[in-house]
Amino acid sequence: MRRSSLVKSLRYVGRAVLSVVSLFWLVFAVLSGTENGIGGLLANLPNALPWLGLIAIVYIAFRWELAGGALVLAAGVASIVFFNAWTAPVVLLGIPLPLIAAGTALILCSILDRSDQDT
Repeated sequence: MRRSSLVKSLRYVGRAVLSVVSLFWLVFAVLSGTENGIGGLLANLPNALPWLGLIAIVYIAFRWELAGGALVLAAGVASIVFFNAWTAPVVLLGIPLPLIAAGTALILCSILDRSDQDT
């Protein structure tokens, strides 16, 4: 496999993981208050605000790969502390690790693209 196709595949996987994880948690945060009907849904909307922030970071990652990858990586590390994820393996596997992996993949793709352009 050529280096450029490896970078392309890694980029697609990183973006796909990032998109799926961020959309899943946004939808989960919005719909988790529906047990009380529309009123519960509306009352629960503020819980979705952090996930909207993640969607904004995803947009940045798609637009500017290196900066977005760094933000995604920082969000993944911050989520370990915020969710106390080291005590719950399910949380660790569901939120921080996919973000850290996707952020690292995007940073790596950006670095490899720049090194290909230099040669």
